[in-house]
Formats: sequence, structure tokens, C-alpha cells
Amino acid sequence: MNKLKSDEVKAFYENWDVSKYPDYLKLLMEFEEHLIFKIILEDDFFKSLSKSHKNTKILDCGCGFGSFYDLTKDFDTLYLDFSLNLLKKFKIEKNKICANIENLPFKNGIFDLILCINVLEHVDFKKAVFEVKRVLKTNGRAYFIVVNADSIINDEIFVDWKIPHNLISKSDFKSIETDDFKIEYIKSFYFLHPFFKLFPKLILKRIIDLFFKNDEKISKVLKFKGQFLICKMVKK
Repeated sequence: MNKLKSDEVKAFYENWDVSKYPDYLKLLMEFEEHLIFKIILEDDFFKSLSKSHKNTKILDCGCGFGSFYDLTKDFDTLYLDFSLNLLKKFKIEKNKICANIENLPFKNGIFDLILCINVLEHVDFKKAVFEVKRVLKTNGRAYFIVVNADSIINDEIFVDWKIPHNLISKSDFKSIETDDFKIEYIKSFYFLHPFFKLFPKLILKRIIDLFFKNDEKISKVLKFKGQFLICKMVKK
């Protein structure tokens, strides 16, 4: 991504304030977050790390104000974001770094796990992915989560951004796979149709609960058509 577009993205997040969003939008964002928690917590590699968390080094790359802090708080984790505004809202005192994923300020091969959630859409995709690969240890994993270019959901709150925002597909991840950086799996999630956000808050909550319980089942039918993709990659 060129400097002008990068500056637009940074300016957007420097002024981003979720507290001003309407209730329905907060509910949908929480729904996405809960699905991400569930997917990662049930992942076999993540479970294996949890057994030896004191020796595990994690990078939350694009941590924002700490939405996924509870996933990584018991590990040796660094939290990185390019928005100083969001880092200030992240209510921890230590282990926060203001930097850009396209030029990570770390030596090669130091992290066991890297989370990269809703970041790649706003940056140079290939450059960011290969920076993540560079700082991963051999046999380390990266979880990339992006808005899915092939989604049949296409809720405007996730795709109609006023800043540079590139939707990413399964084929994009396939295109950057190499012999030493392999895809372990790709799957889609979040199948809640935008129509449901018109419902009153209490009804919307019940609908969200239903979709949460059945997301995996829906994914088996609709395959790679969910609102989001998760791609898990391993460094060989």
C-alpha cells in the first residue's frame, strides 16, 4: 500500500471510537469477536501452547484496543498496533508497541504464534504476510483473519469502509503459500445476513445466539462464503 493510502488508514484509526457506534453494530462486532475466540480456543495448536504458556512468545499484530487480550494474557505476549490512539485505549501498561506490520521491529524467528486479525485488508498484503513469516519461529503458526472477498453475506458495516480496504480471498492466501510457509487450513465463518440488524436489540441478540451455536454447521454447507476467513499457516 502506498504512503498516501497508509496515512488515510492511520488517520481513520487515530480517530476511531467504537463507543459512538449504535447498539446493533456493537452486537455484530461482538459476534465476530466471540466466533474468533471460539475458533482459536478450539484449535489444536493453540491448545498445545496453553499447556506450556510460560515459554510461549506471542505477537498480537494489530491488537487495537485489546479486543483479544483474554486469548493471550497468560502468555509472554507483545501487543502491536500502528495507531497510538488505539494503544492508549488498551488498558494495560506494558508490552505495547506502536509499529507497522509491513516493517516489524523484531529479529527473525522469535515468535511461536502470531495473531493478525482484521489487519491485512488495510496494508500491503504480501509484504505484511512475509513480515509475519520472517519473525515466526520454525514450526510457529500464524492466524490470519480477514474480510472475505468471496462472501455471500457482504454486510456493509464490514465491506463499505471509507478508507483503503482490500477484501481478501482464499486464492490470495494460496498465492502466497511457499514450501517453507504452508497453509494448514482455511475456513470461513459468520453467516448472519445483514437483514437481521433491522430487528430490535433483544431479538437480534437471540438471533445472534442461534447463529453462534450453528456457525460451524453452516460453514460445512456454505464452505468459503462466510463474511470472514481464517487462514492458519505454519513456518517450516
